[in-house]
Amino acid sequence: MRLLVSGGGTGGHVYPALAIAGAVREQDPGVEILYIGTADGLEADIVPEEGLPFEAIPSRGLVGKGLLGVPAGVAVAASGVAAAWRIMKRFRPDVSVGTGGYVSGPVAVAAGLRGVPLILHEQNVFPGLTNRLASRWAAAVAVPFEEARRYFPRGARVVVTGNPVRRSVIDMTREEGLSLLGLPPDGLVVYAVGGSRGAQVLNEAVVEALPGWLELPGVRVIFATGRRYYDRTVAALRERGIRVRDGGKIILVPYMERADAALAVADVVVTRAGGITLAEITSRGVPAVVVPSPNVVHRHQDYNAEVLRRAGAAKVIPEAGLTGPVLEKTVRDLLRHPEVREKMRRAARGLGRPGAAAALARLVLEAGRRRRAG
Repeated sequence: MRLLVSGGGTGGHVYPALAIAGAVREQDPGVEILYIGTADGLEADIVPEEGLPFEAIPSRGLVGKGLLGVPAGVAVAASGVAAAWRIMKRFRPDVSVGTGGYVSGPVAVAAGLRGVPLILHEQNVFPGLTNRLASRWAAAVAVPFEEARRYFPRGARVVVTGNPVRRSVIDMTREEGLSLLGLPPDGLVVYAVGGSRGAQVLNEAVVEALPGWLELPGVRVIFATGRRYYDRTVAALRERGIRVRDGGKIILVPYMERADAALAVADVVVTRAGGITLAEITSRGVPAVVVPSPNVVHRHQDYNAEVLRRAGAAKVIPEAGLTGPVLEKTVRDLLRHPEVREKMRRAARGLGRPGAAAALARLVLEAGRRRRAG
């Protein structure tokens, strides 16, 4: 069987694609997989490192570009469809999987034109434009929560699977995580991360909150700033007299290569509300302080965060209300009250779907087998 996978731009689209590909390979070791992405997205680095064949096609967004940007966007999209068509003609996939991002649009269109079964995965409660449009001809649309179903057109085959999470995120033990990160076994760990690209507003609040957290005995902080914000965060910490790795209390990185280890050791996570980030948190049952980004299309992170807030799995701080003191107190209160953390941990686990990747793999393989059977 031949599987074509597409999804790119950010980790929120790339990691679920890799999780699905890995789960398909577990269920069918003989499957041939080809990944289509963009040359400048996160996938261009990560996918080859995972040992998957990778090809790039032209792609850019249409939403938020203004009227003047639409013609250029349409031209690039058409070029992307043509490139995806040529790749499919050569690779001859039995099934195609799309996890969102600009690149998934041209691939979904090419799959529809060529009659290749299309399985879509949407990571957020409120779906993106690409998935809403492509759901009209998709064989199935997998969503994270029941709440997402109503945002798709009538007639779309929507299946609630949860968000796929990499196996290492689910399986890693706290002891393994501590060893990988060089942390001692005692004390509490805060993991602060603004998504795969970082978030400067969140970084500034964390920098301001750090001294208060570190006053508590045994507290350590893992802080992933995003590559573009790393240098300015180091400078901001120095201005406050905080040295990175001072006594092993702070691990400061531009990008957390071992997010699986960070989640395995975290007692509290401070983060944005991307669908995959929250799926990883709930699969581990980690209490979270969530600051939804107001800068994403349709503010879909607000919908994601609300699901966790209602369940009691997260404290939600709107970005408009985010300050260093507010963040410091919210996290400090959780660190000082283990009974509250335990309650949130149970609520998070109740939302987690560690079997999502396997369920999606079954959907993909069923669609591919039906096509091969004629």
